[in-house]
Amino acid sequence: MAVSALFAGVITPTTTFFGAPTWTLPGTQRRYRDWLKTGHGLLNVTKAIEESADTFFYQVAYEMGIDRIHQWLSQFGYGKATGIDLNEEYRGVLPSREWKQRVHKKGWYQGDTISVGIGQGYWVATPIQMVKALTTLINSGRVKTPHLLYSMKQGREVERYQPPEQAVQIGEPKSPYWGIVRNGMYGMANLPNGTGYKLFHTAPYQIAAKSGTSQVFSLKENQTYNAKMTPVRLRDHIFYTLFAPYKNPRVAMALILENGGGDGVVAGPTARAILDHIFDPANAPAPGDNDGSQTQLGDSDDVQH
Repeated sequence: MAVSALFAGVITPTTTFFGAPTWTLPGTQRRYRDWLKTGHGLLNVTKAIEESADTFFYQVAYEMGIDRIHQWLSQFGYGKATGIDLNEEYRGVLPSREWKQRVHKKGWYQGDTISVGIGQGYWVATPIQMVKALTTLINSGRVKTPHLLYSMKQGREVERYQPPEQAVQIGEPKSPYWGIVRNGMYGMANLPNGTGYKLFHTAPYQIAAKSGTSQVFSLKENQTYNAKMTPVRLRDHIFYTLFAPYKNPRVAMALILENGGGDGVVAGPTARAILDHIFDPANAPAPGDNDGSQTQLGDSDDVQH
């Protein structure tokens, strides 16, 4: 959402917004709450990513509108098959005016757009879609098709998987916008104000991450969510998207904990444990084991913090 808004000109790297505890839809009394009850104070896009500031992205979604949101996010692969070699892949839902009219026989409301701004509402994405979008960010807009097949062996011949020759490019690859969003993910995991600081900043290989919450049911405006008092089947889903190392990334990952609650006490440590295992020198492939595990995800060398 952030990089789309930057390219669309809805925000700039220096756009500031005061992140209050709630955001009110203009012309109405409908309020949307931030996860942080005290609010975040003055925000720019980098700090908004670091702190997962809902109110900043409510405003971005409002200014961007569902038509431009759909146009940009569809380029990142949402709402369509990723192309991975799995026949049963689910396409998810990238909502639009036409989609809501066709499926729900109702018009699109501004309030629908606001929830999409933080990845909720009608928007449904799969972990593999999130990983594909993440690798697009890592590669500064170059879209790569995910795959499971590494090679095929016929007799004595081994044929390696070859990616499609024509890779799609979103936006300008030299644009600073890609680095701005990656930098926000770095801050989320490594700066004291980042929501993942306690979990990730001690990693010797440097993690960049973004956390998220997907509500299973809608809260009333005066209702407070309490995971411990909510039946397990109604608790929020918790997800993380991560890549590492921050410079020269080799691993991109999406992790979702269904009905995981609201504090990430399981999802975050699980993500860290997986990455620790991957980067543990004891688990490195032996010399000559060409299993592809050392492949670098990023094409560019401009990943900085």
